[in-house]
Amino acid sequence: MKNNLNLKSINKVELLSFPSFSDHNGVLTVLDNIDLIPFKVARFFTVSAEKKAIRGQHAHKECSQLLISVSGSIEVICDDGYKKSKYLLDASNLGLLIPPGVWAQETYLKDNTILMALCDLPYDADDYIFDIEQLRQLKQQNNKITKLNNNDK
Repeated sequence: MKNNLNLKSINKVELLSFPSFSDHNGVLTVLDNIDLIPFKVARFFTVSAEKKAIRGQHAHKECSQLLISVSGSIEVICDDGYKKSKYLLDASNLGLLIPPGVWAQETYLKDNTILMALCDLPYDADDYIFDIEQLRQLKQQNNKITKLNNNDK
């Protein structure tokens, strides 16, 4: 882990829309344009859960994630340690970009909901922050280091 982390604020969370095509046989959502995903995908996984399940409840120190509900509906609450925002993922053509330093909690709103997560880094257990107070402390330390580095220039 780096000493000077690039922990972002809630202002960097972004709801993205992807091209989708509907006809009488269903809906096709396309992610083939590399510009649609703002990072090279190093890992992806899916999570299946039933209605009222709560998942996530963590932030990352360095990893960015793009969350997409491929089936069902998910409410995502993002918290940067200072401000919160709420998003609804209820279509496969919507993705929520969550940068490092933003806590995310997903509440599954329908049975048989499936979440797909695309990540810019491989799995690293040390990258996870499971305590919102620890996130606040890391951000305060990071801000002090950044100010010191800027004063040295």
